[in-house]
Amino acid sequence: MNYSDLKSALFILLLSSCATTYYPDVDFNPEYNFSQLQTFVVFDSYPADQSASKTLNRTISDLDNERVIKAITSNLQQKGMTTAEVDNADMQVRFQLVTKDRTRLTTYNSGYYQCWRCRGAYGMPAPITEVDIREYVEGTMIIDFVDPKLGKSVWRSVVTKALPSKVPVDEKQEKTQQLINAMLASFKAPVTK
Repeated sequence: MNYSDLKSALFILLLSSCATTYYPDVDFNPEYNFSQLQTFVVFDSYPADQSASKTLNRTISDLDNERVIKAITSNLQQKGMTTAEVDNADMQVRFQLVTKDRTRLTTYNSGYYQCWRCRGAYGMPAPITEVDIREYVEGTMIIDFVDPKLGKSVWRSVVTKALPSKVPVDEKQEKTQQLINAMLASFKAPVTK
């Protein structure tokens, strides 16, 4: 292996380490017959208020809401399912995003004290405790597959992760698609007849 090959391999390794990895928590009803599912409809979210006049997810913008719907639809269509009207769908897909403000507190002993007046040394050992406080927003994305006849969730995927502070607009759909693909990876496509 020459130097150029080694440099290329290290670059690919570095690039892949920057990718975000999601670890969804998936739960489902093992007695449910998923092979019967052929059509689906995606709802915005659970009703934000008790009136059925408007269903929307108040924690995300309309633009992000459309990105999630597009990503779910794309993923399920790639698995061989087709979209349908609400009354004709075999499965209802519902999602929601829950956010929570978090604080991470880290304390550590540096064991070193800066001493500019000390003779012959620029510092000396000392029991110094430093505190690092970081505030961030943690997001939990929940996707439920609901059987409209039962009125119950039969499959669920949940991902919780610290939300990035800024994502460029041109990358938002791609990042949303990556998240949805990871969340729906364990959902197997139905057997087509």
